[in-house]
Amino acid sequence: MMLLSRFWYAILGVALAAAIAFVYVGIHQHNRIRETDTRLIIDHDRDIVDWYLRIDSRRRLDALAIVSIDDQVRNGIVKANAQEKVAHEVREAMKKRLGDLAQKFSGLIKDEGKGGAVPIALFAVDARGRVVSHVNFDRAGQVKDDTFELGGFPVVADALHGWLRDDTWVFDRDSIYRVVARPVVAAEGAPPAGAVVAVRRVDDGFAKTLVDRTEVPVAFYVAAPDGDAVKVAARAVPDKSDVSFDGFTIEGKSPADDKSYQETGSSPLRQAGPMTVAYSRLIGMSWESGAGYVVARKVTSIADPSALLAGADESDKKAVPMGLLIGIALAAILIGIGATVVEHGMPLTKLSREANKFAKGQQDALPLAKLSGPFRKIGQEVNEGVERVIAKGGGASRKAADLEQILGPVPAAPQMSAFSFGLAPEPGPAPGRQSGPSVDDMLANLPPAAGAAPEPAKPAGPPPKPAGPPPKPAAKPAAPVVPPAPAAPVISSLVEDSSEAEDDATMVQKIPEELMAAAKSGEVRAIETADELVQWRQTFDEFVNMRQKCGEPTTGLSFEKFQGQLRKNKEQLVKQYNCKRVKFTVYEKDGKAALKATPIKD
Repeated sequence: MMLLSRFWYAILGVALAAAIAFVYVGIHQHNRIRETDTRLIIDHDRDIVDWYLRIDSRRRLDALAIVSIDDQVRNGIVKANAQEKVAHEVREAMKKRLGDLAQKFSGLIKDEGKGGAVPIALFAVDARGRVVSHVNFDRAGQVKDDTFELGGFPVVADALHGWLRDDTWVFDRDSIYRVVARPVVAAEGAPPAGAVVAVRRVDDGFAKTLVDRTEVPVAFYVAAPDGDAVKVAARAVPDKSDVSFDGFTIEGKSPADDKSYQETGSSPLRQAGPMTVAYSRLIGMSWESGAGYVVARKVTSIADPSALLAGADESDKKAVPMGLLIGIALAAILIGIGATVVEHGMPLTKLSREANKFAKGQQDALPLAKLSGPFRKIGQEVNEGVERVIAKGGGASRKAADLEQILGPVPAAPQMSAFSFGLAPEPGPAPGRQSGPSVDDMLANLPPAAGAAPEPAKPAGPPPKPAGPPPKPAAKPAAPVVPPAPAAPVISSLVEDSSEAEDDATMVQKIPEELMAAAKSGEVRAIETADELVQWRQTFDEFVNMRQKCGEPTTGLSFEKFQGQLRKNKEQLVKQYNCKRVKFTVYEKDGKAALKATPIKD
């Protein structure tokens, strides 16, 4: 049935399915952990940006000290305080000096604009809040020098009162500026004479500097207070990052509709396409203007098992224990091949060998006892097919005859007197128990062989006399008479008569009257030789083994009775075919043990 091979295929199938299941479980676990880690990273990124902005403001305030203590700046502010209208000469001298200081300021904080331009705008403010002079302000064309004032901004007003302050401004709902201011002290113990202010516009350059130092993808935006539109003012992502702000837009009411964002300035994590984002408001005047920043991360998930190899690098591939995997694969292959050879190759080779003998005439049929599994069924069908072809061609069939056709009806259960050979008086049946049929009854019911002339009817004789003491057996030149066994089993075997030569097939005919008389009188000739007895003993052992293999009962089956039946069939065949000896062969027929008798003339 090839159970081992099929079981091995089942093991391989289950192992493959389990491996695939483990891969999918691992993928899902990886994606879940990555999603959790990404959320934690985004929360950290938001804090990192906030800390950076605070530290950056402090650094700018410290760097602004080179401007607030500069003598030319201080003297220019003092002169402006004494004038009702700031003189042009004072403005120009102050502007030139502020330009030089802006260059130094930018170098101190390592903040450079595109193309090496100085992105820092400096303002000098007198005690009344008037702008004495300014440099690098990108909106200078929108103001007039005579009326330009900054004293109304809280950060400047606090600086005029001696405070160091930072703030964030929003102009025109689309531009964000980071602002720091310091007081300018002209005399020790006196109120500040004025203030200096440094302004840095938040553009892509500012965002790039932040990203280079924090490795956090960030974008700055301005959300209109009415929630109609959101303007992205600056954006930047780290190198080799899977996050991209190209085409990134924020819905007009997305941050504004969030209650947590309005109250605390931070929104919960949200999904923006393939990215997970979080919004935070900028502290200062920009809070009410809707300015803020957004940090983003992309969850790196694995879609399917094929993506595992797509994202693997050389170090990942080197971590695979190739030797172990190759050993497992080779072991599985060898086990599968071995199971196939044992359950398929070897039985098929045996069938081929027996079929070759059958084709060469070395045997009359395929020996089913030597075949196993489905090949036994094949051999049985081949044998039956050969018999049918012979029958259709008009030849004599070699099909085995049932034992009942040879010996007559056989009882369904073992009987003590199932086979009696007339060697002793046959007692009557015991009360409540019916004895088995005698050999006379079994042999008398045999149908005549095909082609044999029917025996003329005999006149009815007197009723049989009671069985007397058995007559004295005749002297035997060879083996002694074998007494009948006390019991006999139910034998449902088949005996097949065939000839190795081209003669007609052996046919079972009625036992001659003289042999019957000899059997009744107990004068059975011992015609078998010592070699035949050895062969019959071997045949008996094979017959018992075959019955056990076929699941038939063997209780009560003895060699003495088996030998007696072989002797009778031999005498019949010797007389019929005028042969010297008869060879008996055991084989399986329709799931039962069967015997085949072959007359041998030479």
